[in-house]
Amino acid sequence: MRKQWRLGLGNRDLPFQAVLVCFGIVTFFPLVLVVITSLKSNTQFYHNFWLPELPFQLGNYSSAFRIIWRYIVNSVLYSGSTICLIAVIASVAGYVFARFRFPFKTVIFLAFITLIMVPGVLTLAPRFVLVRDLGMVNTPLALISVWVSGGLVLSTWLMRSYFESLPQELFDAAYVDGAAEWQVFTYVSVPLARPMIATVAMTTLIGTWNDLIWPLVTITDKSKMPLAQGLMQFSSAYETDWGTLFAGYVISSIPLLCVFAVAMRQFISGLTSGAVKA
Repeated sequence: MRKQWRLGLGNRDLPFQAVLVCFGIVTFFPLVLVVITSLKSNTQFYHNFWLPELPFQLGNYSSAFRIIWRYIVNSVLYSGSTICLIAVIASVAGYVFARFRFPFKTVIFLAFITLIMVPGVLTLAPRFVLVRDLGMVNTPLALISVWVSGGLVLSTWLMRSYFESLPQELFDAAYVDGAAEWQVFTYVSVPLARPMIATVAMTTLIGTWNDLIWPLVTITDKSKMPLAQGLMQFSSAYETDWGTLFAGYVISSIPLLCVFAVAMRQFISGLTSGAVKA
């Protein structure tokens, strides 16, 4: 009877599994196509777009890396600075909103959270005017400051939700032991919040690493361009080296893949943390 029930359950799951397989194919096919194109010359690209052709042009990767390595370094510095600032500020702000009581706390937090509903494109012009008036155009501060301000809303909400889910007994025990508020935050809350901090860091990394519109508006010096903007150097008004361009895409995705591979467990734990309040 149990065996028949399992067989019946498996049959009912077949349509769902088929849909998942289709979604997997749709998701991975563009990635496979990028890798295939990165191994072609322009002649091979125009002759046969969909299928790989021999000989493979492995030199595309060395050519691409010689051009984009400085952009990779720039993106690491810009994204790393943004992640550190957001992690610190969002942790403090989230802790304050979760643990402290002050007038109009809920109103202030709701007003802060409503900024999520404002598309970033709508604020592009006023942000540029502000950055220009501050003399930060064509500097790393133009990118980092705007990325930090844009990423703080979601990050603060995530950190607040996590801190609210922590048991009150942990804080009571720390207070009984004579810990000050900053010690409770530093030695109790932050270590427990590492999964959520990892989630904040990874979501910030994805946003800053792939951002193209804002760097196009504020950065014109090639030596200061981030990676997403630097990849456009492979295209010109007259010709595009498609193989080298797609090789650059593959190289640019490797750091993100490595980070996800190392921190995936923390990322998943952070996504589920705070879902149920203790």
